[in-house]
This record gives sequence, structure tokens and C-alpha cells, in this order.
Amino acid sequence: MRIEKIEDKCNQCLLCVRDCVAGVWRIVEGKSQPVDIESCNRCSHCIAVCPCDAILHDGLKKDQLVRVNRNNLNPEVFRDIIISRRSIRQFKDTPVPRDVLEKILDLARYSPTASNDQNVSYTIITDKKLIEEAAKSIWGLVSRLYDKTRKGIGKIIVNVTGLNNHRYLRVMDYCQKQTVENGRDFILHNAPVLILIHAPRRARFAADNCNIAVTTIINYAHALELGTCLTGLMNMSLWYSSSLRRKFGIPKDKKIYASLVMGYPSYRFTNTVSRKKPEVQWL
Repeated sequence: MRIEKIEDKCNQCLLCVRDCVAGVWRIVEGKSQPVDIESCNRCSHCIAVCPCDAILHDGLKKDQLVRVNRNNLNPEVFRDIIISRRSIRQFKDTPVPRDVLEKILDLARYSPTASNDQNVSYTIITDKKLIEEAAKSIWGLVSRLYDKTRKGIGKIIVNVTGLNNHRYLRVMDYCQKQTVENGRDFILHNAPVLILIHAPRRARFAADNCNIAVTTIINYAHALELGTCLTGLMNMSLWYSSSLRRKFGIPKDKKIYASLVMGYPSYRFTNTVSRKKPEVQWL
């Protein structure tokens, strides 16, 4: 890897040194110089912060850099995106174009990752039959487990532990009826797209990296008039079901840290929602 500074362009602002947390850029005889090049994690900060275009870095794709347009940084618009986004569980029977999905994933790669590992990867499922089969398989297991809590030792266990009052168990009769009578999908919500987010199984902060990327995806999708919903039961199923992992082609060295469904909402929400105040400690 080659990192060089174009001396006749440099104005000696030293921002490259100040911002380089890896210690690649240092002050040598009063000037900024790349010293420990092997420690570079390709975060791109040096060329992003340089106001003079004075840095050459062959480990980065310079054509991906664009000038920041600060006129587009509107805090009120961003706030509206956050507070108006909802988890969507009713979708139109309309496919999401591949170029729209690629646009969303392209933005997600700019989500921060620990040590700039950039190790988040994706499996995108748009095959409706595959999505429906997975949803029915997971729902079948959930439903069978619930049925075991209604009699015999299962009923005794949930009563003794107090789980009989758990909100998920209380609503199961209704959910089972809705599934039979209306074909409602309580797992993947009859969505046209399922996105699985994974990273190397033993990577540091892999879960954090994936979930930060998910946040980018769901908010950008909302800005594109798409709806999303996180699917925790899909995560759990993929942790323990090797057959489901094979069905979706998940690499053996990858672990699913997040999953979501996506599509065009069947209807719009008129208002924002109520949220409780966070617990905050000031020191």
C-alpha cells in the first residue's frame, strides 16, 4: 500500500495528523508525513479531511469521494424521518425493484464499523415462495410449542412460572385464528423482500456493526417510501436451524445478527407516535 503527500499542494494545516487515530500520519520536522503506513485501516479520513487534495492513497478508491454538500444537511428533515418511521407489517403485493435495493445497500456501506472493519454482509431474498416457506416453517414451530402449553406438563410449567400471563402467549389464540381464516403471516408479514444481515462469526463488535447498518437501512428505506420491520424470530431460527441456513445459503463462517422484511406499505400513518422519556443520568 502506498500513501504519499503532494508537497506543493499541502498547506500544512496538519488535519491529517490530528485526525489519524491509527498513527499513520505524524509530524516530522514540522510537517505532516505518512510514517506507519502498515497501520492504516483505510478509514479514508486523511483524504476526506484534506482541504487541498494533497494526499495520494492507492488503497482507496478516490472516485468514490465527493464534496460534502452541507446545504443538504437538514436536521429537521432528519428528525421527521426518525419520528415518522414505523415498523410495517402490512405490505402491498408489489415487488421492490432491484436497483432500489442496491441503492439502499450502497448507502448502508457507509455505516460506521468498529476499527473500520467493513465486515457487514447481506443476503437478499426476493423469492416470494422461499419467504413464504420460511415463514410457515417458523410459524409452525411456534404454534406447536404454544399448543404444548395448553395441556399436561407444558400447562403446569407456564402456570407455575407465570408465563401464562405473557403477552405473546395471551395473543396466540387470536394469531392462530387469523392465520387459518385470513392467511395472515405473523412472522414475515407477507413481505416481498427479506434481508439477512451477517458478519464473521467471531469478529469483534460484529453485532454492533450489523445493527448500526440496519438502522441506516430502515431509515433510508422510509425516506424512499418503503416500509420495514425487524424480525427477531428469523434471527433466532437461523442461529439454531442448519436447514434454514442452507435454504438461504448463509456461509458457515457468518452469523446472522439482524434481519428485516421490506416492501411498500399497504397504508400510511397519519401521525407520529407516543414514546416514553428515556432514563438519563447527567454527570
